[in-house]
Amino acid sequence: MRALLLGASILGLAACPRPADEPEQVDHSLVAVSPHVVLRTDPVGESGTTATFALVDADNHGDRELLVRLGGDLVDAHGAVVGHLRPDELRIPPGAKRTFALVDDAVTARPDATGATIAVASATIPAGRAPMRVTDGHVYLDQGRAVVAAYVVNDSDLAGKAIVIAGFHDAKGNPMTRPWSVFQLGAGAKQTAQFVGPPGSKDAYIYVGEIAY
Repeated sequence: MRALLLGASILGLAACPRPADEPEQVDHSLVAVSPHVVLRTDPVGESGTTATFALVDADNHGDRELLVRLGGDLVDAHGAVVGHLRPDELRIPPGAKRTFALVDDAVTARPDATGATIAVASATIPAGRAPMRVTDGHVYLDQGRAVVAAYVVNDSDLAGKAIVIAGFHDAKGNPMTRPWSVFQLGAGAKQTAQFVGPPGSKDAYIYVGEIAY
């Protein structure tokens, strides 16, 4: 699978500066990181290098959109750290969740890893609304797997590109995969996005990661 993750590191996310170039920080307790962390070892990114990574959901319990960065470590059965994870950063609308993918920072397999410790590294208020968004999303089941489709809309008067991501979950709500694709949209353009989940997936959603113009 070409596009499992690493999407959040491909494009440069538009900065959200304050007067002193310092984003407005919020209480990290507004972000609830799920205790259900799923470890996988698969090819990642466009290079296809096999690496261990952690999939985890985080919920925004605040009343404003947040730009959330998660970080953490891979641990073995005894709780010893066996690898560090690259931070992953996503916008989370108020009351919503997002599936994060944190890859081993050396982009390598960690066969001794049995779990991960994940924490909120930062939570800030974006300077404005993201210029690309997802709308009219719907999910259906097809031959034992979830299929999710939506439109990606570019609200800007400039052409740009975005990492469009899907999060797939099993019947218990645990994350399974997080495929992504790069979408190039003209000014004011609207494009269909569809992702097919793995066998056993029951739910899914589509969201926009990083954006570049």
